[in-house]
Amino acid sequence: MPTLTEIATDFPAAHAMRHRMRDGGRESLAHMLMFPEHGIAGFIYPTVLSTGHAKGRAHLFGPGLPEPVQEEIDGPVPDSLDFDDWQTGPLRMAVLKPHQTVDLSWQGTRIQFDGRFEARHPPYAFSMHPLGNPPYYGDDRTEQHGRVVCDLAVDGRAVKAEGWLVRDHSWGPRIWGLNQHYKWFHAITASCSIHFFEMHSFGRVQLRGFLHRDGVMEHLASVDCDYSFDGQMMHKTLRASVVDVAGRRAVVEARAFANIQLEFDPMIYLNEAALTLGVDGEAGTGWCEFCWNRNYLEFARQHVQTYG
Repeated sequence: MPTLTEIATDFPAAHAMRHRMRDGGRESLAHMLMFPEHGIAGFIYPTVLSTGHAKGRAHLFGPGLPEPVQEEIDGPVPDSLDFDDWQTGPLRMAVLKPHQTVDLSWQGTRIQFDGRFEARHPPYAFSMHPLGNPPYYGDDRTEQHGRVVCDLAVDGRAVKAEGWLVRDHSWGPRIWGLNQHYKWFHAITASCSIHFFEMHSFGRVQLRGFLHRDGVMEHLASVDCDYSFDGQMMHKTLRASVVDVAGRRAVVEARAFANIQLEFDPMIYLNEAALTLGVDGEAGTGWCEFCWNRNYLEFARQHVQTYG
């Protein structure tokens, strides 16, 4: 029987490209940027619906900027447009080598970005897990870490930046509100990659994720996670201990260097934290998104400083 590492290495190249989806489907590719040395975090995020309507988002925030900067475009795209050369307005994304190399560019009014992503491990697809991907949250999704080198300018301030990048590719249905809460977490160092997605829906907790170390990728068996909040219930510190199915263990100590709240859906809030961290003492960066039901968050944050 092939190992998870072998399955991931052989994941079909076609899944790096655009999928033909049934009605109600949504395909998105999130590129999460983490440059703590510049005080900048953010993402470049192309999305296309089964109807052919596409959006592109470039959001930057953090202590290195006087205010968050957001640029968005939307409009129809032809069926022939694929991810080998995806161009919509100021956004260009070109998959040069499937699951290996991607060029990414945003040439907007306030944000200019031109960079290249090089993967550091094979893609982890949720279809590789024995329970697959929760069907209300897509037909499948891949999570992958890599290195990005880029030229970045915000409101005329130009920097050359280099760091780790989280690349998330999902396709299929996306019913945000069926998650009462989730934690979407990534930690990356020179020798280790960790991802977990802990989803709370229908009274059940589902866990997907991997540990990649020493060239070996394994599913996670368990995650033990604790964190601290500020007065707005933004997560500011996080400690996670993960164990994979082979019994390997890793401990992550993380601190947010930038936070923002996003409103992508009327049912939920997405609280974002770009992280500086250590995995068993080795320094790196990462990302942690907490999804909250809006009614719960609006009530709970009144009490977070007393009980949270």
